[in-house]
Amino acid sequence: MRQMYAITEQNAALDKDRVTAAYGRIDALLENRHYLVGDRFSRADLTLAALAAPMWRPPEHSTHWPPDELYPDEITTFRARFVKTRTREHVLRMYRDHRLPKLDAARSSMTCAAPPLGPFAA
Repeated sequence: MRQMYAITEQNAALDKDRVTAAYGRIDALLENRHYLVGDRFSRADLTLAALAAPMWRPPEHSTHWPPDELYPDEITTFRARFVKTRTREHVLRMYRDHRLPKLDAARSSMTCAAPPLGPFAA
């Protein structure tokens, strides 16, 4: 991975600085707003939530994230810097408030059985 993506200590440090700066700008933007653009959920909110999901692992996401203890200490320490940010809260709220319910939950609340979804349905 490091070779394929040309990951070095120098560009990793630069990327950490970029993430930190982005969180600062987004936190400032969210200081007096409920959404990134305008007064309702938009593509901007969706994009931020999608890009930040691996960092915050929202429970509403369809990915089954690895347990915390499997992440390297360096990642855990880096994530800890942003735990109390508006950006983190915004990402988690976007998943909580705007993610459609899982198909299984929707099916269980239906009064009749749903038709099969096709050859790829589990």
